[in-house]
Amino acid sequence: MFRVATLLALLLVLLAGCERPEAGPPNMMPEILGALQITDSQERDTALAQACRHAAEQGSAPAVMMGLPRIDNVTLRDTVAADCAEVLNEAGQSAAAEDVARLISDETKRNAALAEVGAGGD
Repeated sequence: MFRVATLLALLLVLLAGCERPEAGPPNMMPEILGALQITDSQERDTALAQACRHAAEQGSAPAVMMGLPRIDNVTLRDTVAADCAEVLNEAGQSAAAEDVARLISDETKRNAALAEVGAGGD
């Protein structure tokens, strides 16, 4: 009986002393992958734009970086990239925001986005 009580006490001490790891952003890859399955390019671009924006709002920069280059419509891709860079920057992810801003193909828009995230132009 003493042995069981000692083991239980030890287990409680160990569990109480363990800090839970800080949870990162939710995994937004399934949303990006789902959008990529759409065969119609216009619908796929719209779904990817929505998924990338949602991923940025959730702080999931890797999902944004995966989805953005797969948006075929250049104008839409540049707009979504600028939006996502701004959201990530506001969330304190300045390095990710800079990476996303660098995906903007229009040089003027890219430089403006880079200036906004504090990276300066090319």
